[in-house]
Amino acid sequence: MRVTFNQVRDGLTAINTASEQFADAQWQVSTGLRVRQPSDDPVAAQRAINDQASLDEIDAYKGVSDSASSRLVAMDSALGNVVEKIQEALVALQSSQGSTATQTVRDGAASTFDGVRAALVADINTTFGGTHLFSGTNSDQPAYARVAGSWTYQGSNAPMSVGISEGRSVAITMDGQAIIQGSDPQDLLSLVDSLATAARTNDAATLAAGITALNSAMGRAARAQSQVGYDETSISDGESRLSNLKLAATARLSEDRDANMAEALTRMSKAQVTYESALAAVAKSSKMSLLDYLR
Repeated sequence: MRVTFNQVRDGLTAINTASEQFADAQWQVSTGLRVRQPSDDPVAAQRAINDQASLDEIDAYKGVSDSASSRLVAMDSALGNVVEKIQEALVALQSSQGSTATQTVRDGAASTFDGVRAALVADINTTFGGTHLFSGTNSDQPAYARVAGSWTYQGSNAPMSVGISEGRSVAITMDGQAIIQGSDPQDLLSLVDSLATAARTNDAATLAAGITALNSAMGRAARAQSQVGYDETSISDGESRLSNLKLAATARLSEDRDANMAEALTRMSKAQVTYESALAAVAKSSKMSLLDYLR
């Protein structure tokens, strides 16, 4: 009989194959990943890249939405205060008119107007994160300031907007002048100052005209607050949509990238058994002598 080493050679091949299978399964178990390099599954690898890009984009939109939502809450609160202060001014205005209004009552109304104007200035100059919310794109400076004795708008007439999802955006600053003055000949701050003076001097004509002007200002503030509320709803709806998109992208990414742990553990166990069996077979074969083959 001719001496052959096929048994040893085949055993070594089996050892190497089992070792590679064991190492691959062990890597999947330790990392939780299915694909080690793109060439292992080019289609899945490309899908995983696309899904990860989608997740990164969704997370970016989520961060912007969270920041915008906080700003809108601050804007909503400030505009609510503006509406309340205008209502307070209307009550004071009504009390200061008519033949029964004494000077003491009018002086009290004037003091109320002074307080309302101070509060309105604070509200329209509200800041969030170091930016002024009612200065449009000029958010680095207060919306209104007294310049040479007159209230002056220092912002821009263009709001600053950010994208909260693809094709959807909300304003994170507003045009304060559109709220405080709009198309009226006089801004709200100057109006309240003039009403304070009119109450002290019993200027009936100015006080009477003030009712229409205050109602007009309250309408502008209420509309602005409604717009903020609409944007808040848009963010809420957008975040729900982003959450659904993220769940879908995460599921796809897991399918393309993550290993089946039960399958990997089974393959690792089988590879280990095969490896040990092949190792034992080679060890036994290597102990055989030439006489063993000649028998």
